[in-house]
Amino acid sequence: MIKNAIKPRTGKRPIGNASGARECRTAVVTGASGMIGVATVRRLVAAGCAVLSVDINPPPSRHANVTFLKADVTDPAQIEVIAARAVSLFGHADALVHIAGGAGAVRAAGIETTELSTWDQVMALNVTSAFMLCRALVPAMRQARFGRVVTFSSVLAGGEKGPPTTVAARLPYAAAKAALLGLTAQLAKDCAADGITVNAIAPGLILGEPGTRIRDRFDALPKADRARMLAAIPAARSGTADEVAAVVSFLLSQAAAYINGATIPVDGAV
Repeated sequence: MIKNAIKPRTGKRPIGNASGARECRTAVVTGASGMIGVATVRRLVAAGCAVLSVDINPPPSRHANVTFLKADVTDPAQIEVIAARAVSLFGHADALVHIAGGAGAVRAAGIETTELSTWDQVMALNVTSAFMLCRALVPAMRQARFGRVVTFSSVLAGGEKGPPTTVAARLPYAAAKAALLGLTAQLAKDCAADGITVNAIAPGLILGEPGTRIRDRFDALPKADRARMLAAIPAARSGTADEVAAVVSFLLSQAAAYINGATIPVDGAV
């Protein structure tokens, strides 16, 4: 059980813009060493934000105003460590950007070949981790009457036709990313009156440089499968990590203060 010494405020709430014209100055970013995480941290730092960068792998490079913490977001004890480090660095984090997730390493083509252990792992990595992080960090945002939460769903939340491609365990992944949308929508309604926005980003096919996980999986596919995936995108190309990071940066800004409980697709019109 996560212990939090901060108690919610009681009494009347101010009418109108309770948080005022505030900007995020501190953020916890999970999955920060992946291609989208790296691009997101870079944008936030450029905007003057101090970042607690969380991943099980070290980042490819270091930046000023960024503190790296190696942690497994599926482990409740390590969630407490993340929350404690945020307190020690910032007092509290203005924002949580939860990018960590994925479909696991075990390839499963359908329900017949999806083991319960794979299902549990993918759910823990995507949904339970988001719940635990929000439970650990949102109470301090409530106390401050300001906060931003960005979760990461996927275009696969609506399912995908045809044989699996770059996603290892597609069925639990689609279910987990759909569940994240429900968590996001409900948490937004629960927290909106406290000056907190909670929104989701649903990326489509985002390819990084050769050597990145998704790019390597994409390049290993038969040529016909690669062509089919690209042909399904009206924009006729894959997206970039920086295009996703730009949406994160916007959702954390004061310009997005009235956008709450939304899912923003970044998918080339899929």
